Order: sequence, then structure tokens, then C-alpha cells
Amino acid sequence: MPNPSAPIITPPRVPLVDPRTGLIDRAWYLFFRSLNSIANAVVDDPALGPSPEALIASYDAMLEALAQEVGTQEGYGAVVAQIAEQQKQIEALQSQPIADVAALSTAIASLTSVPVTVTADFTVGTSAWYINNKSGSTCTVTLPTASLWSGRQLTFKNMQAQTLVSASSNVVPIDSTVAGTAILLAVVGNWATMVSDGTNWVIMQQAANNCLLLE
Repeated sequence: MPNPSAPIITPPRVPLVDPRTGLIDRAWYLFFRSLNSIANAVVDDPALGPSPEALIASYDAMLEALAQEVGTQEGYGAVVAQIAEQQKQIEALQSQPIADVAALSTAIASLTSVPVTVTADFTVGTSAWYINNKSGSTCTVTLPTASLWSGRQLTFKNMQAQTLVSASSNVVPIDSTVAGTAILLAVVGNWATMVSDGTNWVIMQQAANNCLLLE
């Protein structure tokens, strides 16, 4: 015959919801099942234990105390905080790939772009190749911020006997470690390739059209 005595309440340190499964903890499940067994026993044999009214009032009081414990217990609060942190991480991951794809698209475009011919001072865009065809005076180019384009490569070529200079002192010559503005000499056919090191644009290759290259 079922035992009508009240079951022992699961300790408050045991969370009502198992954080691993998201379901009710097994200890609480067994507690509630024992309540159901006792209720059935009272219905089947009213002679057992206290009156149904007294038993129900007792269990109501226990459930109310349980609700208060669940709402304030540390384990429950930790689970809620953990879920909130995971949501923040998911939001961060959702936005991060957008920036990466944009940078990758620009990098791919620069590798596959055709040469761009300029006839006036200009700002570097997505292309990796620029031909200076500005006549009459020095051509000034505004280079991308080196810290945002580490590893990017740019090549410039002269088709006018005019120098090509940077708008800022962010170009490291091939024979120095001190940044300046000079890029191309005032020689038709002079060219130079530079790469961003994260701080400046470093000239890695250059040649004048009238120089003698020895093997």
C-alpha cells in the first residue's frame, strides 16, 4: 500500500531545471511524482493520513516555498546569466563575418583588377595597379591607411616625366627605413611596388625605364 507520509523536499541547492538538458531535474521529478502517489492514495483510501483538505493545504505551502527558492537560488541565476552571455556571443558572431567578407571582397578585387590610369591627383581605391599620366606637375596620391590593409600590395607606373608622391609621410623607400613621401622619379616608365606592413607602405621593388638591369 502506498506510503501517505509527506516526502522530503529536494534541497534548494538542486536547480529545478537541469542546465544540461533544459528539463526538470530528476530529483524534483521524483519529488513531484511522490506527491502524485500520495494524492492518489488519499483519494483511494480516505482513512489514510490527514484529511485531503489539510494535505492539499500543506502541499500548497510547500510548493509556494519551493517557488520562492527556485526564483532566488544561485544556480538558477547562474543559468540565466550564462544564457544571456551566450546570446551576446552569438550576436557578435553574426556581425563579424560581414566585415570579414567585405575585406575579403576588396582584397580579391585588388588582385584581379585592371590597371587604372589617372591624369590628376587621386586616392587609391580597390585596384592594385595605377598608371600616372598626369602632365605638367607632380602627381599626389592618397594611400589607404596602412594599419587597415596589412599585406596589401600596390604598384605604380609613370607615363609622364613627373614625380609621384604620397599625400602623407607613409612611404618607406627601398634603400631606407625612414618613411617619406617619394614614390616615383620623374622618369617615363619608372615603376614601384609597395606593401603595407601595418604602419607604412614599404617599397619592395622599383626600377627606372632607363636603368641597366644586370643578371
